Amino acid sequence: MINEELYLRSRMGKENPFRVPEGYFDNFASQLMEKLPEKPAMDGVGAERVTTEVRHTALIKHLRPLLYAAACLLIAVMSVTVYLTRSDMEADNQTMAVVAQTQDASTSSDAYFDEAADYAMLDNYDIYACLASE
Repeated sequence: MINEELYLRSRMGKENPFRVPEGYFDNFASQLMEKLPEKPAMDGVGAERVTTEVRHTALIKHLRPLLYAAACLLIAVMSVTVYLTRSDMEADNQTMAVVAQTQDASTSSDAYFDEAADYAMLDNYDIYACLASE
């Protein structure tokens, strides 16, 4: 860092290249006051409007953290609701899958029995006789 400063000073010198015009700060305050807008008159209507605006912005500034907290709470509640609803739906889908699987198993066993009876060319009387002999 010191080497850089020495290098810059050797190249540029110690003289400040920036200058303020002569008499700039003599009239600075009066020129600045001329450029500022006029202060509103403190009559009944104007003063109430200004104080109402100040109160309104102050109230919003104080309530802003509460609004943020309420928004975060609302998002959290909605997220939990969606999560629990999905869990219930997945449980219902699993239950329906088990019921469907059970029905498929019973249907497939009936279908197998029907195919075996057709293959053996048995009619109802032969089936009853077969079952009665056991």
